[in-house]
Amino acid sequence: MQNYLESELKSLQHQLLKMGGIAENMLRDAIQSIQEQDENLALRVIAIDDTVDKLENEIEEKCIQLIARHQPVAFELRFLTMTLKINRNIERLADKCVSIARRSLELMTFPPIQGTIDLQPVTQLIQQMVNDAFDALVNRNADLAKELRERDNKVDEIYEKMMQDLCSILIDQPQLIQSGFGNLLLYRHLERIGDLAVNIGEEVYYLVKGEVIRHSDL
Repeated sequence: MQNYLESELKSLQHQLLKMGGIAENMLRDAIQSIQEQDENLALRVIAIDDTVDKLENEIEEKCIQLIARHQPVAFELRFLTMTLKINRNIERLADKCVSIARRSLELMTFPPIQGTIDLQPVTQLIQQMVNDAFDALVNRNADLAKELRERDNKVDEIYEKMMQDLCSILIDQPQLIQSGFGNLLLYRHLERIGDLAVNIGEEVYYLVKGEVIRHSDL
């Protein structure tokens, strides 16, 4: 029975990482659709979201079944509760990618705002955070998982600066309010993805260390 449970847990992790890989690709394509004003990429991100939703449902159902049938304890129980939470965070991450893709399509219809902050530094930082969150999961790396919280502070700083710069531009160019509003939403979606990467890291830390660091100063 124990060997069966171990096999099922490995299968669950495989599904979770598959879902994470899809979400990573969605993030890459969503960002690229903004940078290159690529409508096809944006539409592809939106279309693939159904696949993520289906995987989320399958993983959640499997976790609940395993908990009910095997009444796991210790590490196995932590793994299943972690999987449920990370599963939900990946689905939210994918939803944010869809939101970015939709903003990308919207912004293609408006005149560009000149002088806004370069998106590349923050998008690179966020993409690396997401990648490292999944690396921490694969390698059970609690230190890497915890370190994501420090990088998120940098994301927050950049987000605040971008918001200030954009508001200053809109004061001088109020005719660009539609573009400005679209950019404000875009910035918020990017910042939120950083938060979700941190959430995933916190769950990995809990799996490895058995300690909850959410809402703590650890």
